[in-house]
Amino acid sequence: RYPLWSRGLGDVYKRQAQAGASPQSTDVRRALEICVENANHAILGASLSNPQYAGMGTTLVVSVFHGSRLILGHIGDSRCYRLRDGALQQITRDHSWLQEQVDAGLLTAQQAAMSSNRNLVTRALGVEPNVLMEVNEFQVAPNDLFLLCSDGLTDMVSDSDLAELVRVPMPLEEKATLLIDTCLLYTFSEPTRP
Repeated sequence: RYPLWSRGLGDVYKRQAQAGASPQSTDVRRALEICVENANHAILGASLSNPQYAGMGTTLVVSVFHGSRLILGHIGDSRCYRLRDGALQQITRDHSWLQEQVDAGLLTAQQAAMSSNRNLVTRALGVEPNVLMEVNEFQVAPNDLFLLCSDGLTDMVSDSDLAELVRVPMPLEEKATLLIDTCLLYTFSEPTRP
């Protein structure tokens, strides 16, 4: 029913429930890593066995709420933002050439945002037999809102516009539609990021 790569996390919870215990944070982290390893092998296998998929890869952001904590993994430039007390903060760091340049002090964040090299990632799923997922844990506060997204959104919608959009008081499903519609509006009306 579910793809092979997605079964690891459910198996952890099932085994723990059968044992009468809840999984530990390390169990959940390991289950996420297994899922990502399986997905990596499936994508790489498809890329190697189908000429139309040659060179294919993708980025990833994945999370699990575990008690009062968020276990968050990411690869590449897919991101997670947290809205807390009206302030939107990016809580992942891109695995990209530009982020490395910013970290080294060679570019400012503003220069990086306008660069034509925005999509040069240093980690991607499905391009090598092994991939390193960065995993972090965050305390969840009441009313926190987490936005997981790819660069398909963040390349089109500026961080300030993104903050305004996620603050709009509306149901989550409508908020997701608003983000998609805004992204599409920018995609078809402007040749570069606003």
